[in-house]
Amino acid sequence: MLKLYTYELVDDETFISFHRKYASKIPQTIYEGMTRYKFPQDQQRYFIGQLMVRCFYSELLKIPMQSVEFEYNEQEKPFLKNNQEQFFNISHSGAYVVVCYSDRPVGVDVECIKKDRRKVAERFFTPQEINDIHQQESEELQISYFYRLWTLKESYMKAVGDGMTMSLSSFSIIKASTDGFVVQSDEYPTDWHLFSTPWNHDSFLSICSKYNAAPEKNFLSLDLMANKIRGYK
Repeated sequence: MLKLYTYELVDDETFISFHRKYASKIPQTIYEGMTRYKFPQDQQRYFIGQLMVRCFYSELLKIPMQSVEFEYNEQEKPFLKNNQEQFFNISHSGAYVVVCYSDRPVGVDVECIKKDRRKVAERFFTPQEINDIHQQESEELQISYFYRLWTLKESYMKAVGDGMTMSLSSFSIIKASTDGFVVQSDEYPTDWHLFSTPWNHDSFLSICSKYNAAPEKNFLSLDLMANKIRGYK
């Protein structure tokens, strides 16, 4: 199983109206976590990401949303509590929140293309990756390729589970075909499959998983989530 669920942020007023309307049915831990964020869009990204996960597993496991609980590894990566057969990963950037679900370890990353960050690559990427960026035919393509590599590297680190304790230069993401990429590393496992795609013309989205196939894609809106919430006991 490899499923991708995506959501695009709505305006603040619409979001506030939604979460107030369903406050009695949504776990209060989500509201408590949301208070850690100052800005409304950050609050919405956190809230929706958490809600997406609980909606999915409540439906899949046929349990109340309130019963979906998490535990964390040493790198603070969340897992379903008392369930070693399900894995998920959340990412958000700009107007997008994405969650990837699998029955095997998985990592996902979405990143909006905002500015030229090639100097980050010069400092932290591998020589092979830096060379691959330079091989792109224009400055615009070089910047675009940086963001693709960035999301691929992030998704790999999140799938492996060591997160930011890993050095960005401890592994390389190498283009293997027209649309394919592979992992090269002497320190970490390389038996992963990478999926990467432009996202809504202003971002890249990448997934690292054990499946050599594109994910099943699903879009979630507030209306769809409201339908799910109304169906819970």
